[in-house]
Amino acid sequence: MLLCIDFQPAYVEAFGDLVVPLRERLRDAAQRDEVVHFIYNDVFSLEGEELGDSLARVQEWGRQESLKLDRARLIQKNFGWVSHLFRAGRERKIAITILRHLMAHGLSNSSEIAAVDLERMVAASHDDFEGFWDCSPDAWEEMRVGAIAMPYLFEGGMVPWLASIKSSVAGEGVEVTGGFRHRCLDELCMMLEAAAIPYYLNEPLIYSLPEESTEPVMQALDCEERSPLLFAASDLLIA
Repeated sequence: MLLCIDFQPAYVEAFGDLVVPLRERLRDAAQRDEVVHFIYNDVFSLEGEELGDSLARVQEWGRQESLKLDRARLIQKNFGWVSHLFRAGRERKIAITILRHLMAHGLSNSSEIAAVDLERMVAASHDDFEGFWDCSPDAWEEMRVGAIAMPYLFEGGMVPWLASIKSSVAGEGVEVTGGFRHRCLDELCMMLEAAAIPYYLNEPLIYSLPEESTEPVMQALDCEERSPLLFAASDLLIA
Protein backbone atom coordinates (compact mmCIF):
# COMPACT_ATOMS: atom_id res chain seq x y z
CA MET A 1 0.00 0.00 0.00
CA LEU A 2 1.18 3.50 -0.86
CA LEU A 3 0.28 6.66 1.09
CA CYS A 4 0.86 10.00 -0.67
CA ILE A 5 0.47 12.86 1.80
CA ASP A 6 -0.03 16.48 0.74
CA PHE A 7 1.24 16.26 -2.81
CA GLN A 8 -0.99 19.09 -3.96
CA PRO A 9 -0.73 22.42 -5.81
CA ALA A 10 -0.73 24.54 -2.64
CA TYR A 11 2.67 23.12 -1.67
CA VAL A 12 4.21 22.50 -5.09
CA GLU A 13 7.01 25.00 -4.45
CA ALA A 14 8.25 22.71 -1.67
CA PHE A 15 8.25 19.49 -3.73
CA GLY A 16 8.39 20.59 -7.37
CA ASP A 17 11.50 18.51 -8.02
CA LEU A 18 9.63 15.37 -6.89
CA VAL A 19 6.78 15.56 -9.42
CA VAL A 20 8.55 13.35 -11.98
CA PRO A 21 9.49 10.54 -9.52
CA LEU A 22 5.99 10.82 -8.00
CA ARG A 23 4.49 10.37 -11.47
CA GLU A 24 6.65 7.29 -12.01
CA ARG A 25 5.77 5.83 -8.62
CA LEU A 26 2.03 6.26 -9.22
CA ARG A 27 2.35 4.73 -12.67
CA ASP A 28 4.16 1.75 -11.18
CA ALA A 29 1.44 1.40 -8.52
CA ALA A 30 -1.26 1.39 -11.22
CA GLN A 31 0.56 -1.28 -13.23
CA ARG A 32 0.87 -3.49 -10.15
CA ASP A 33 -2.71 -2.78 -9.03
CA GLU A 34 -1.34 -1.42 -5.74
CA VAL A 35 -3.69 0.37 -3.36
CA VAL A 36 -2.92 4.11 -3.24
CA HIS A 37 -4.35 6.62 -0.78
CA PHE A 38 -3.76 10.21 -1.90
CA ILE A 39 -4.35 12.40 1.17
CA TYR A 40 -4.66 16.18 0.94
CA ASN A 41 -5.47 19.28 3.00
CA ASP A 42 -8.77 20.81 1.97
CA VAL A 43 -8.36 24.31 3.50
CA PHE A 44 -7.78 26.60 0.55
CA SER A 45 -6.83 29.79 2.39
CA LEU A 46 -6.79 31.45 5.79
CA GLU A 47 -6.24 35.20 6.08
CA GLY A 48 -4.69 35.24 2.63
CA GLU A 49 -2.32 32.32 3.21
CA GLU A 50 -2.73 29.31 0.92
CA LEU A 51 -3.01 26.23 3.14
CA GLY A 52 -4.71 23.63 1.01
CA ASP A 53 -6.84 22.84 -2.03
CA SER A 54 -10.31 21.79 -3.05
CA LEU A 55 -10.82 18.30 -4.45
CA ALA A 56 -11.44 19.74 -7.92
CA ARG A 57 -8.18 21.67 -7.79
CA VAL A 58 -6.22 18.58 -6.73
CA GLN A 59 -7.79 16.54 -9.53
CA GLU A 60 -7.12 19.20 -12.16
CA TRP A 61 -3.51 19.56 -11.05
CA GLY A 62 -3.15 15.77 -11.20
CA ARG A 63 -4.39 15.73 -14.79
CA GLN A 64 -2.01 18.53 -15.77
CA GLU A 65 0.92 16.64 -14.26
CA SER A 66 -0.19 13.26 -15.72
CA LEU A 67 -0.47 11.71 -12.25
CA LYS A 68 -2.38 8.42 -12.11
CA LEU A 69 -5.02 9.51 -9.61
CA ASP A 70 -8.01 7.91 -11.31
CA ARG A 71 -7.45 4.64 -9.44
CA ALA A 72 -6.29 6.20 -6.16
CA ARG A 73 -8.50 6.96 -3.19
CA LEU A 74 -8.46 10.74 -2.60
CA ILE A 75 -8.96 11.56 1.07
CA GLN A 76 -9.71 14.99 2.55
CA LYS A 77 -8.17 15.92 5.88
CA ASN A 78 -7.41 18.89 8.05
CA PHE A 79 -4.02 19.40 9.66
CA GLY A 80 -2.31 20.25 12.92
CA TRP A 81 -3.84 17.87 15.49
CA VAL A 82 -0.72 16.98 17.51
CA SER A 83 1.36 19.72 19.15
CA HIS A 84 4.96 20.11 17.98
CA LEU A 85 6.00 19.66 21.61
CA PHE A 86 5.13 15.96 21.20
CA ARG A 87 6.94 15.11 17.97
CA ALA A 88 10.23 13.63 19.19
CA GLY A 89 11.79 11.49 21.89
CA ARG A 90 9.84 10.66 25.05
CA GLU A 91 7.18 13.25 24.28
CA ARG A 92 6.40 11.42 21.05
CA LYS A 93 5.97 8.15 22.94
CA ILE A 94 3.54 9.86 25.31
CA ALA A 95 1.55 11.34 22.41
CA ILE A 96 1.20 7.92 20.74
CA THR A 97 0.00 6.40 24.01
CA ILE A 98 -2.61 9.16 24.31
CA LEU A 99 -3.69 8.79 20.66
CA ARG A 100 -4.17 5.07 21.24
CA HIS A 101 -6.34 5.85 24.28
CA LEU A 102 -8.42 8.36 22.31
CA MET A 103 -9.06 5.78 19.59
CA ALA A 104 -9.98 3.05 22.05
CA HIS A 105 -12.45 5.23 23.95
CA GLY A 106 -13.92 7.31 21.13
CA LEU A 107 -12.55 10.59 22.49
CA SER A 108 -11.65 13.69 20.50
CA ASN A 109 -8.63 15.08 22.32
CA SER A 110 -6.48 14.87 25.43
CA SER A 111 -8.59 17.40 27.37
CA GLU A 112 -11.36 14.76 27.52
CA ILE A 113 -9.18 12.29 29.39
CA ALA A 114 -9.65 12.23 33.17
CA ALA A 115 -6.74 13.94 34.93
CA VAL A 116 -5.74 10.87 36.92
CA ASP A 117 -5.78 8.69 33.76
CA LEU A 118 -3.71 11.21 31.85
CA GLU A 119 -1.12 11.29 34.63
CA ARG A 120 -0.96 7.49 34.72
CA MET A 121 -0.42 7.29 30.95
CA VAL A 122 2.39 9.80 31.08
CA ALA A 123 4.03 8.02 33.99
CA ALA A 124 3.79 4.67 32.17
CA SER A 125 5.28 6.14 28.98
CA HIS A 126 8.17 8.02 30.56
CA ASP A 127 11.01 6.47 32.55
CA ASP A 128 11.78 9.76 34.32
CA PHE A 129 8.33 11.00 35.28
CA GLU A 130 9.40 13.83 37.56
CA GLY A 131 12.15 14.88 35.16
CA PHE A 132 9.60 15.21 32.36
CA TRP A 133 7.26 17.04 34.72
CA ASP A 134 9.94 19.60 35.56
CA CYS A 135 11.35 20.09 32.07
CA SER A 136 8.13 20.18 30.04
CA PRO A 137 5.64 22.53 31.74
CA ASP A 138 4.39 23.73 28.34
CA ALA A 139 3.81 20.15 27.21
CA TRP A 140 1.84 19.39 30.38
CA GLU A 141 -0.41 22.38 29.82
CA GLU A 142 -0.96 21.56 26.16
CA MET A 143 -2.03 18.03 27.05
CA ARG A 144 -4.58 19.41 29.49
CA VAL A 145 -6.15 21.78 26.93
CA GLY A 146 -6.40 19.14 24.18
CA ALA A 147 -3.32 19.63 22.01
CA ILE A 148 -3.13 15.88 21.30
CA ALA A 149 -6.22 15.14 19.26
CA MET A 150 -7.89 13.12 16.57
CA PRO A 151 -8.31 15.09 13.32
CA TYR A 152 -11.71 16.75 13.27
CA LEU A 153 -11.85 16.16 9.52
CA PHE A 154 -10.73 12.95 7.87
CA GLU A 155 -12.87 11.63 5.06
CA GLY A 156 -14.47 8.35 6.16
CA GLY A 157 -13.16 8.75 9.72
CA MET A 158 -9.64 8.22 11.04
CA VAL A 159 -10.40 5.08 13.08
CA PRO A 160 -12.23 3.22 10.26
CA TRP A 161 -9.46 4.26 7.86
CA LEU A 162 -6.76 2.83 10.13
CA ALA A 163 -8.76 -0.37 10.58
CA SER A 164 -9.09 -0.76 6.81
CA ILE A 165 -5.34 -0.28 6.33
CA LYS A 166 -4.52 -2.79 9.05
CA SER A 167 -6.72 -5.42 7.45
CA SER A 168 -5.32 -4.70 3.98
CA VAL A 169 -1.59 -4.78 4.69
CA ALA A 170 -1.70 -8.01 6.73
CA GLY A 171 1.52 -7.21 8.58
CA GLU A 172 3.37 -5.74 5.62
CA GLY A 173 4.76 -2.23 5.86
CA VAL A 174 2.88 0.73 4.42
CA GLU A 175 5.00 2.95 2.17
CA VAL A 176 4.71 6.61 3.20
CA THR A 177 5.57 9.52 0.90
CA GLY A 178 4.88 13.24 0.89
CA GLY A 179 5.26 16.00 3.46
CA PHE A 180 5.80 18.11 5.28
CA ARG A 181 8.23 15.83 7.10
CA HIS A 182 7.74 17.28 10.58
CA ARG A 183 4.10 18.30 10.09
CA CYS A 184 1.24 16.42 8.43
CA LEU A 185 3.37 13.47 7.34
CA ASP A 186 4.65 13.07 10.87
CA GLU A 187 1.15 13.26 12.35
CA LEU A 188 -0.11 10.50 10.08
CA CYS A 189 2.91 8.37 10.94
CA MET A 190 2.02 8.82 14.62
CA MET A 191 -1.49 7.61 13.85
CA LEU A 192 -0.10 4.52 12.14
CA GLU A 193 2.12 3.85 15.16
CA ALA A 194 -0.80 4.29 17.55
CA ALA A 195 -2.74 1.70 15.53
CA ALA A 196 0.28 -0.67 15.47
CA ILE A 197 0.51 -0.51 11.66
CA PRO A 198 4.06 -0.99 10.34
CA TYR A 199 5.27 1.58 7.84
CA TYR A 200 8.44 2.86 6.21
CA LEU A 201 9.38 6.19 4.66
CA ASN A 202 10.30 6.34 0.99
CA GLU A 203 12.93 9.01 1.65
CA PRO A 204 13.42 10.17 -1.98
CA LEU A 205 9.71 11.10 -2.01
CA ILE A 206 9.64 12.96 1.34
CA TYR A 207 9.72 16.75 1.38
CA SER A 208 10.08 19.41 4.07
CA LEU A 209 9.69 23.13 4.55
CA PRO A 210 12.87 24.97 3.51
CA GLU A 211 13.58 26.05 7.09
CA GLU A 212 13.09 22.56 8.55
CA SER A 213 16.16 20.59 9.53
CA THR A 214 16.43 16.88 8.75
CA GLU A 215 15.73 16.04 12.40
CA PRO A 216 13.81 18.12 14.95
CA VAL A 217 16.07 20.08 17.26
CA MET A 218 15.35 19.61 20.96
CA GLN A 219 16.32 22.56 23.13
CA ALA A 220 17.81 21.93 26.54
CA LEU A 221 15.67 23.27 29.38
CA ASP A 222 16.62 24.29 32.88
CA CYS A 223 14.66 22.12 35.29
CA GLU A 224 13.36 22.97 38.70
CA GLU A 225 14.48 20.76 41.55
CA ARG A 226 10.98 20.45 42.93
CA SER A 227 8.05 19.40 40.77
CA PRO A 228 4.96 21.62 40.75
CA LEU A 229 1.52 20.05 40.96
CA LEU A 230 0.47 18.96 37.49
CA PHE A 231 -3.24 18.80 38.28
CA ALA A 232 -5.28 20.50 40.93
CA ALA A 233 -5.54 18.40 44.07
CA SER A 234 -9.30 18.22 43.57
CA ASP A 235 -8.70 16.40 40.24
CA LEU A 236 -6.71 13.59 41.82
CA LEU A 237 -9.32 11.24 43.17
CA ILE A 238 -8.46 8.01 44.92
CA ALA A 239 -10.07 5.09 43.15
